[in-house]
Amino acid sequence: MQFAVNQVLLRNQDYFAQGRWLIVNPPEADIFQSLGNGEYFGFHQYYTVFEQCRTSAPDFHTFAPSYVPSYDSSSAQQNEFDGAIIYMPKAKEQAKMLINNMADCVKHNGQIFLVGENKSGIKSANKLFEDVSQQVNKIDSARHCALYCATISKEHDKTCNFDLNDWLKWYQFEHEGESITVASLPGVFSANELDAGTKLLLDNLPKTLSGDVLDFACGAGVIGCAVAKRYPKVRLTLVDVSALALHCATLTLERNSIEAKIVASDGLSNVNGRFDFVLTNPPFHTGIQTDYSVTERFIMELKTRLNKNAKLVLVANRFLPYPELINKSLGKVTTTAQTSKFNLYQN
Repeated sequence: MQFAVNQVLLRNQDYFAQGRWLIVNPPEADIFQSLGNGEYFGFHQYYTVFEQCRTSAPDFHTFAPSYVPSYDSSSAQQNEFDGAIIYMPKAKEQAKMLINNMADCVKHNGQIFLVGENKSGIKSANKLFEDVSQQVNKIDSARHCALYCATISKEHDKTCNFDLNDWLKWYQFEHEGESITVASLPGVFSANELDAGTKLLLDNLPKTLSGDVLDFACGAGVIGCAVAKRYPKVRLTLVDVSALALHCATLTLERNSIEAKIVASDGLSNVNGRFDFVLTNPPFHTGIQTDYSVTERFIMELKTRLNKNAKLVLVANRFLPYPELINKSLGKVTTTAQTSKFNLYQN
């Protein structure tokens, strides 16, 4: 069964049945086969769907924090798109960033479609497009979703080149007497400050920590960076599904002079080797939907990636059913610290 947002797109597919189209962050790979006769390319900030798509058409899909238009070397002309289709993300600022990025990827008077569930904040479409268009139309509304279309204005047309650095921010926090600087982009978890769950984990790190350490769902690299500062001899691997998060993690590590392996992966699918410690503040959302499946799969798969006597340290909202899963997969689990909202678990 297709996502409701895809059903809305398909009932309006005549709008983009021809030409070159860039589809941004689709929630499933099937949309590329379901649309009309146009030439469709995928821009993915999330590795899960990118991995599905690149198997069948690797040259048509890009995994990156932002999309950089390609050029035809024979004519020195930009390979522009007739239009772009953006799936509304959870964070409105990320949507605005994507819209500005796509405005530099489409042709003169090109169109950008924005599709999403009503509860995602898509009703703010006019404001989200304000930097690049004065003509925004609501095309359709169905299945608790909406589809908007904007024509890129002449005022914007080719007057501004998108630069991801323009959206980058930095924040600092103190841990164990060390000042840690963190890179931040729209759409990255806890984008502008240290969240309470991660703070609980960092305030209760094991007294001794060594060997190979995995920071799963690393976000901007906060946990991995703090661990490496306190235990400089660890061999650190950071993993996340988000290109935006991995870009921020790379910058965070560089700013704090820390070396680590950074891996884009759907769960543990791309992660090699075994680990002595695994630290995580895992996600429980996919987009705007509550989704425990990523963390559940991670916990069940983790036992094959641990060295003897390895430890998992996981922080999560207290209502989440992770203790039972950890106990089933890895053995006895202990709650080592808690607040009114979060529990810290260790096996």
